[in-house]
Amino acid sequence: MSHIKLDNSIDYRNLGADFKGMTNEQIMQALDQRRGKMITVLQNLTHDFNKATAVRNHNAFSGREIVFLNPDNPMDKENSEGAKKWNKKGAVGAQHYEHISHHRILDYQTLFHKWHREDYVIYAVDNTPGYELHNVFGMTFPEKSVFLFGEEQIGLSDDLIKSSDRMIYIPQTGSVRSLNVSVAHGIVAALYTAQHPVPLN
Repeated sequence: MSHIKLDNSIDYRNLGADFKGMTNEQIMQALDQRRGKMITVLQNLTHDFNKATAVRNHNAFSGREIVFLNPDNPMDKENSEGAKKWNKKGAVGAQHYEHISHHRILDYQTLFHKWHREDYVIYAVDNTPGYELHNVFGMTFPEKSVFLFGEEQIGLSDDLIKSSDRMIYIPQTGSVRSLNVSVAHGIVAALYTAQHPVPLN
């Protein structure tokens, strides 16, 4: 499908009207002309629904790139190259238009150094006790922002939190301790985009 231009009337992909009839490559190129600078990092996500939803969120808010940090042991169920196949249905095709890369968790310092050299600020998104927490609703984010999200059950690793520039959390008033990671990602991405709107032309 990616190499065949579709007639708008038979293009059933989940796309806005401006993208109907375009090939996947054409959509990627069009998005690259207007992407923002937000970077999403996802550490050890195990549920395909969360992976797919985060990719869909990232596409909706025109982020720059998505980085999956995978287990360091190549014998783990998702190895260092991210070779384990995952169900992308929940991404509704957005995975075809996003810049997605897989890295070993052990390599996170290389990535952090690279982003710091590019003047990015790295935010750990979590509510782990023992760290200085900053309410996300009171934050002013720089345009060059990296947002880190952790595993569904235990959140981010201490090493990633300590290497980040700041920890932010989403305040809650209900009884649950935390939000679903893909929901938290959507909230943060929306708040960031409200401060740094992506031009449509």
